[in-house]
Amino acid sequence: MTTVTLVSLLHSLGPRFPVYAPSLLLPLLGGHQGDLWLPPIEGEDVSALRQHAKGKAVQSLAPLAAGWCDFALSDGGDAPELEALASYDEEMLDNLLMYWRYPDKINSPITDNLFELRREVVDEAHGVRLAGAWQQQQQARLGQIMEGVRAGRDQLCFVEVESAYWLRQQLMEMDGITLVTPTLE
Repeated sequence: MTTVTLVSLLHSLGPRFPVYAPSLLLPLLGGHQGDLWLPPIEGEDVSALRQHAKGKAVQSLAPLAAGWCDFALSDGGDAPELEALASYDEEMLDNLLMYWRYPDKINSPITDNLFELRREVVDEAHGVRLAGAWQQQQQARLGQIMEGVRAGRDQLCFVEVESAYWLRQQLMEMDGITLVTPTLE
């Protein structure tokens, strides 16, 4: 069986949640012998992983930019759907400040559920075009990972915390894969 290790990255959210320091992620690079995947985004965690990859070939996952939705802030004059998204985002971040007190909570099923629900609110607020682009790019990422799996190479995938739920759901349903969510302390 091929192992796929899936790890969430906080990227732009990192400064708000110092409990999940990039240094916690670096030991995962040490013993990994297969493919190493990073998203094409900025962030202290992504930079640290690239810097410490030590000669490993770092591959870039398909970008999610076409379907991405940053955390919304309400300015009071938005459409009702956008107001709902801004309200959801504000409450979600407040809840995460309480829930993410320990690093292992970031890669938990509860976090996945929160971001899956957020995506439903995003899709409702922004419509089918953004939702379709999100789905298409997530499928592209899954295809990239599965190419290595079919070749029998273990996969170490660092992905945005906002998108980890989707890949985790897909990979859990596939035969021949051992899906690993590492414990980070």
